[in-house]
Amino acid sequence: MRYEKIARKPGGTQRKYGRSAFLGTLAAMFLLSGCGGVGPEERAYPLTVFVDAVPEGYQVIYDMADLAEMTGQSKDSGSGENEGSTGTVYTAETLEEIGERYDAGSQYELDIGHVKALVLGTGLVSEKQKLETVMNWLEGDSDLGRNALVFLAEQPEAVMEKRGELGDSVGVFLNGIYENRENKDRRPVTLDDVFYHWFNDRELPELPVLRTTEKGIEISTDPVQ
Repeated sequence: MRYEKIARKPGGTQRKYGRSAFLGTLAAMFLLSGCGGVGPEERAYPLTVFVDAVPEGYQVIYDMADLAEMTGQSKDSGSGENEGSTGTVYTAETLEEIGERYDAGSQYELDIGHVKALVLGTGLVSEKQKLETVMNWLEGDSDLGRNALVFLAEQPEAVMEKRGELGDSVGVFLNGIYENRENKDRRPVTLDDVFYHWFNDRELPELPVLRTTEKGIEISTDPVQ
């Protein structure tokens, strides 16, 4: 079975995303939550997901939205887990176990529907079997937006550690770089592009590489050494 790309509008571009759009979505969710279900204040919103292969199995890092900062609420309100540090690292033998560890250790339901960027580690890309497991895991999550940007990093955790210097989520920062580029010819690689190449040809498209710098991170087209 061939994977078909999501239809794009003629001349369309990557959907823009920023704090205002995210907060607008939250406002709508607050209204809908009055009808029952899990409210937005009971959810955790990863804006970037980092995935790599490690000797123990897999490592997944969730770069969470800092709702206290985005809504202007005090970080001293004492709500705990969703404030302060926004990076959550999980390492386990299987991806299913990572999901179980998140559920066991968090009071917030994971809402994957706002992910703006996915960062794959070179360790994962070099291990075909683990990469296939990750591709199936991502494709099986219908809430994960196919317009999320995809990048490659030699050390995903090092990229995540630069978050504090960026002043925003890694995913939002990376989307902003492409939106502000004068050279629009350099089109970003989306998760939809990755699925198309992987499930049809069992290979990844050429991914832009993230490198850490003294001031934060940069996007490079040079291959990882």
